[in-house]
Amino acid sequence: MTELMQPTRVVDDIRTFFDTTQADPRAIRSVLPAAIRLLAEGRPVTTAEIADAANVPLARVETALRDLGDVEWTPDGRVEGMGLTPRETSHRIRIGETAMYAWCAMDTLFFAAILDRRVDVESPDGATGESLRIVTDGRRILSADPHSIVVSWFVDPSAESVRAAACQFGHFFASRETAAGWLARYPQGGVLLLEEALEAARRSAVADFGATP
Repeated sequence: MTELMQPTRVVDDIRTFFDTTQADPRAIRSVLPAAIRLLAEGRPVTTAEIADAANVPLARVETALRDLGDVEWTPDGRVEGMGLTPRETSHRIRIGETAMYAWCAMDTLFFAAILDRRVDVESPDGATGESLRIVTDGRRILSADPHSIVVSWFVDPSAESVRAAACQFGHFFASRETAAGWLARYPQGGVLLLEEALEAARRSAVADFGATP
């Protein structure tokens, strides 16, 4: 694999993961964006709310959530995290006045595309810990500090949950140089320039998850 990955590879990887690991891929493709839009309001949501927003029967929603794995639940049975979470991770994401976290670097760009609105991201360089900042509206990068940010991507086809398959490998790096160690560990993966990563996130969101073109 060349050091710079093509956005098409990312879109194909996401599609293949959901097609091959989920019992009901059509349901999760409706459930996931509906849940993200609700969670972006900054509160846990019920499965009934997700079902209503996704226009998917409640039983299919509940099955899809169990099948996806890694969904974070409140003690009273509401969903509080599903890629977008109030539980602290390395990837801070602000959506309007709502401050939350994402499971991986690519998630922040994907959520911006799903929501079709501005998000502010703060995340450490995956190698050096340097604080990196990005602002995007889901269609273009509005600002990046530094401008040389790249995004790592790898999907482990043997993993069963999305967090194990992709999220643990997804980081921002200040440059291709600081990503070199990650690339040496995961030669089957690659890195994308920040604009390419957003392109991949948006293409996936539109093609498979019903985002506005």
